[in-house]
Amino acid sequence: MIDLKGRAVLVPGANGGIGSHVARYFAECGADVAMTFHSNGGDAEAARDFAKGKGVRARLDKLDATDLDAVRRWVADVIKDYGKVDVLASGVGSRAEGGFTLFHEQTPEQWRKVIDSQLMSFVNLSYAVVGHMTERKAGRIMSIGSDGGKVGQSGAAVGSAAHGGLIAFAKALAREVGRNGITVNIVCPGPTEGATLEGLRNRGTTGAKIVEEMIRRVPLKRPGSPRELAATMAFLASDDGGYITGQAISVSGGLTMN
Repeated sequence: MIDLKGRAVLVPGANGGIGSHVARYFAECGADVAMTFHSNGGDAEAARDFAKGKGVRARLDKLDATDLDAVRRWVADVIKDYGKVDVLASGVGSRAEGGFTLFHEQTPEQWRKVIDSQLMSFVNLSYAVVGHMTERKAGRIMSIGSDGGKVGQSGAAVGSAAHGGLIAFAKALAREVGRNGITVNIVCPGPTEGATLEGLRNRGTTGAKIVEEMIRRVPLKRPGSPRELAATMAFLASDDGGYITGQAISVSGGLTMN
């Protein structure tokens, strides 16, 4: 395992399938983890208990990451509790809200929610940690994104726009804070086992065919696992990953090669 002993890691969005695996993986690497959930804490609670079982410090709080004031209070409290924050590894907004829906079938009320969840949450979280990291001249900032932000994704037009903004924000922030020893990256999953694929499969024959076609287009001919995404984030948080910044790294089995 990657050695992250002594690191204090924020994992907002640990209730999602990917986020909970990220928290677990960091704990396996020896990091202390501070997790959040928004509405359903089941997976996050299991991840917290798993982390404590590994002998590291772990806490779990309810947080609406679209609320900047709430985010700043939470980060300040974690710093008071843990003494520092070394890594922000966000899983907020990684799942498509409501599944995939053609743009003309969406209601405009959904758009702001998607943008706030998938873009502005990370902006808020980054704002809350970057001052602390700048003072310490060290830090890692990263988020789960989507290849939809690079190439567009049918059925997720607004989500693709939000993820495109996420990638652009990360690149711009990386340029600003690199001189202070801070890296900023986005990890973009391809088809990944979890709630989204299962939701499509459960739609019947049509959904199963969509999943089959998605996997057919992957050169490695299989979906990814949340653990593979978590491992990528842990490497970016490590000393060996310290020269990688401003990147949107696809963990997609070759589905997206740019």
